[in-house]
Amino acid sequence: MPIHVRRSRAAAAAVAAGTVMLGLLPGSAFGADAPTTTAAAKANDPWTQDGYTPRPGDWRPYVLAPAGHTVTPVRVLSATARGGAIQGDPKAVLGDGRRTVRLVSNGDRTQSPLLAVDFGKDVGGRISVKVAGASKTPPRLHVCFSESVQYAATAPGDNNGEAAQAPGCDTANIWNGYPGQPYTYDADSHTLTLDTAKLPATLTDTQLRGGFRYATVFLDGPGWVDLGAVSATFDAAPRQKSPAAYQGWFLSSDDELNKIWYAGAYTVQLDTWMSDTAKSWPYATGEGDHADSQVPNADPAKEVIFDGAKRDRIVWQGDLAVQVPVTYLSTNDTDAVDNSLSSLAAQQLPDGYMPGESLVGPHNQDEIRTYGEYVTWFVYNQYQHWLYTGDRAYLDRWWPALTKATAWLESVRAQDPQGLIAFGAVNSCGHYGYSDCGHETYVNALYVRDLQEMAELATAQHDKAASGVYANRATVVKKAVNDQLWDPAVGAYRLSREIPGAYPQDANAAAALTGVADQRRASSAMDYLRRTSWGPYGALTMAPSTPNASIGPVYEPLPSGFEASARLGLADASGAQQTGGLDLIRTFWGYQLSQDPGGTFWEKANLAGQPALSQFTSLAHGWASGPTVSLTNQVLGIRPTGAGFASYAVVPTPGDLTWAQGKVPTPHGAIAASWRANGSGFTLATDAPRGTTGRLAVPTGGAKARVTLDGRTVWDGTRAVGGARVSSDGVNVYVAAVGAGHHTLVSHKTRQR
Repeated sequence: MPIHVRRSRAAAAAVAAGTVMLGLLPGSAFGADAPTTTAAAKANDPWTQDGYTPRPGDWRPYVLAPAGHTVTPVRVLSATARGGAIQGDPKAVLGDGRRTVRLVSNGDRTQSPLLAVDFGKDVGGRISVKVAGASKTPPRLHVCFSESVQYAATAPGDNNGEAAQAPGCDTANIWNGYPGQPYTYDADSHTLTLDTAKLPATLTDTQLRGGFRYATVFLDGPGWVDLGAVSATFDAAPRQKSPAAYQGWFLSSDDELNKIWYAGAYTVQLDTWMSDTAKSWPYATGEGDHADSQVPNADPAKEVIFDGAKRDRIVWQGDLAVQVPVTYLSTNDTDAVDNSLSSLAAQQLPDGYMPGESLVGPHNQDEIRTYGEYVTWFVYNQYQHWLYTGDRAYLDRWWPALTKATAWLESVRAQDPQGLIAFGAVNSCGHYGYSDCGHETYVNALYVRDLQEMAELATAQHDKAASGVYANRATVVKKAVNDQLWDPAVGAYRLSREIPGAYPQDANAAAALTGVADQRRASSAMDYLRRTSWGPYGALTMAPSTPNASIGPVYEPLPSGFEASARLGLADASGAQQTGGLDLIRTFWGYQLSQDPGGTFWEKANLAGQPALSQFTSLAHGWASGPTVSLTNQVLGIRPTGAGFASYAVVPTPGDLTWAQGKVPTPHGAIAASWRANGSGFTLATDAPRGTTGRLAVPTGGAKARVTLDGRTVWDGTRAVGGARVSSDGVNVYVAAVGAGHHTLVSHKTRQR
């Protein structure tokens, strides 16, 4: 059983261990939207205090995004003279327009004074520094960036030698300084051009840096520079005039879950940029950090959603599987989604194979056929787009690509006499975090879901014959997975036919999430994972005792998101599995929030709970934002069931919560819901726009309950009343065909005699 890491407990543990913790992480710590210092303001800011009590309707204090596109640091992190000098108050860089601080260098960058500022959370954009004056022959003025203090290299040997080249930087440039490789040249600092004839002036970086919380100024060469205010353009989410103005939101009785929802939304915003700000991999030896490449096939006038703000800064199919619904549920930035999906779709190869990433630069060209798993995510992403938007023109445009991609997957499956996909035959064995060529539960479960989705899409395309073929094929593959890969003795799904003694997280979570596993098997698989694979920081990819598996035990947010969602989706009267899903979210994602940089989620973590790729790890990585989707779609319960929310469901999963509320933007207008559980029953209130039809539900916990809709009894505890379209599965009571407008569904517990 894992330790349930609450924010305050994790913070105390990290301080005791000497880990840098967040001293300040306000919900609106930027520029004109900076918080006041009154006690009343602090009492209404959940990010500055533990034990904050959420109040219904008060969701805006949780938003981490700035109100505008200029951000300022919230404090001076450190000021270190080293072999030079710092003259004046370092707080001048926080900027009142009148004071300056002088940095004096003896000429050696390894002995330069360092002045580091903290923006309060991960941000991204172009740094600006006011320079009031400089020596006649000025030193070169550099700025280094880091997402965390831990990897802001300052001590000799940090980041494999980066401190001697780029003090204050983490590593954003692949190969130079990658974990285990020496850092041999300054690939990460940015240089601000200083012309003494034009001072005073505000110097603005010509290159953006995506993903940094800390900025460190240092000098190279002898001389001095007088510095004033430091700021940055917030270039993420550039088409969102006010990034803080969310169209969708979530709130619940649990402060930690609320923070997790908004951190996930902010992580995806921080990954959203103009399509000409990608990285081209790899950089040539000696080449400095830059992000100014165009994503192929993307509209240059629109945004795309990169995998990470710092790196890789390219578009990935697998990351979009999480980022797309997060975007729809928060900012509703449909242009960014359209542009991202279509840029990838346009790369399809003649045989139907769909590359997993935007092919920016020679390194990406070498990986065209590496990620067979990601072809399944192409189908899923296009289906999600249809489900959330109902965009007929978009579906028509990419329907031929969808059929070709599915045909390619089927051609791989056809090579196996036993009817399962294995990508070894086509040399495309790459996954989200490892490489395996076998006949896997994970990949085949994803394919089953693809086939089910293609059946729905074919129906939308008025092709009943194709719909039937896809649906029948899904049944066949589902049976093959259960016949060949379910281990009844263990009560879990095997990694593959080739590695039958390993029972990984991705296999079991995917089988449960996609419906390959029935209720009994899904519950057993989740029990197995909790028994064998949960650690102090969340759920591991594999039980640590497993020998010879192709994937080792680490904390991967992508399959952990699958597991949390799978648990929330299991209908048991006790609610134990659903509460287990919330426990996993609080443990893994809550732990990340308690660590630096806070407010964004990591690419992955190792067994010690540290960023798994050290200084190279992306600490604002969109595929880690799965709980934002689960909390809205499952805990609050709002999700689309028909294209563009023409039909929808509100099926709450309360777990151990007492209330939740929120809003989801749709093409018809917003759908709002709120629910509250108490000793006498459960009340759900919804409000939906015209053009939509809903299916509402209230949980009964397996007990007999009378249910009313808008004050009228529709379920007497055992059957429907008055011709209403009501049913029960023993866990929930469902009311179908609920029209637009405001409705209240209430379960009333009956007294037991």
